[in-house]
Amino acid sequence: MKNILSISDSYEGTHLDVKRSITTIKSYEMEPYIAVSEYITSDGSSVSGQIKDTLDFCFSECTPDAVFVGYIRDARNAAEAARMIAINKPKIVVSDPSIISDKGEVLMNEDTYNVISTSIFDMSTHIVINHLEAELLAGFSCNDRFDFERAAKKFHACFDSCIYIKGCDRTGGKALFLDGSSLTWIDEDKARNNPELSFGNALNCELALGVTGLKAVTNALYFVNNRRRVSDSIPVPQVMPSLISPAKSLRDIARSIDVEPAQNAPATKPAKTSIIDPITEGTKGTVSEIKATVKSSGNVSSSLSELAEIRKRIEALKKSSM
Repeated sequence: MKNILSISDSYEGTHLDVKRSITTIKSYEMEPYIAVSEYITSDGSSVSGQIKDTLDFCFSECTPDAVFVGYIRDARNAAEAARMIAINKPKIVVSDPSIISDKGEVLMNEDTYNVISTSIFDMSTHIVINHLEAELLAGFSCNDRFDFERAAKKFHACFDSCIYIKGCDRTGGKALFLDGSSLTWIDEDKARNNPELSFGNALNCELALGVTGLKAVTNALYFVNNRRRVSDSIPVPQVMPSLISPAKSLRDIARSIDVEPAQNAPATKPAKTSIIDPITEGTKGTVSEIKATVKSSGNVSSSLSELAEIRKRIEALKKSSM
């Protein structure tokens, strides 16, 4: 079983609730290890977690296959997370830090921002940000898709990471993914986004499974939008039972009947293989009509003679097997 380590604060009842990480990781049938630096309840009270001890245990005991770094408010906790990641060097680190909310609310102080934007991002394989965070990091306004593409290229050159910028009104709701030199605009389908699941952790799980690049991103989006993995949506082919005769000679008789392939048989409708959209066509598979033409000997009497001969041979086989 894969082990996924999620490091973040937890704000009860919000999109920063650690329950989203746990639910997502368990839905992928992986083992969640959760390092919470601060618990903030729905009434506003908070309790600090022992993040150093937790990280020491997680890295020494479970050897995470992938690490997720979410929102961390305190700069000391962010620095401790960065230190442990630097020491253990996990192969996969997905950062979704929530520096600024989609509504423009600044969620961390300058000291924490400096740790996230330098130490954490420098060690991240994938960085997930929104449009306002993209502007902050880029140092210029992003008013259209071209601006966001420039920003993504700048981030990739700076951090050597794959970059995911969430969709907004300025991009027509499209998200941008940069994997190396390849830029792709993606429909996030936010209308069906499940608030109980975490896109960053879903991406982490896909990467831990060995899925890479754009496919890992689209698989994670599909999971968050549909609450199931892409692999769970593809039906397993049903194998029809073989009809085996009781004796090899009977198979030989069947093979001896000369059959021509069907002419002008209807073509099978191609399967739909969309990643983001749920599969609505071809879910059970489409089987084209199969026709075969048996060669005739030229008249009815000769066909009856052939049939009679076959029946005689079958009867003889039955008597010999008694």
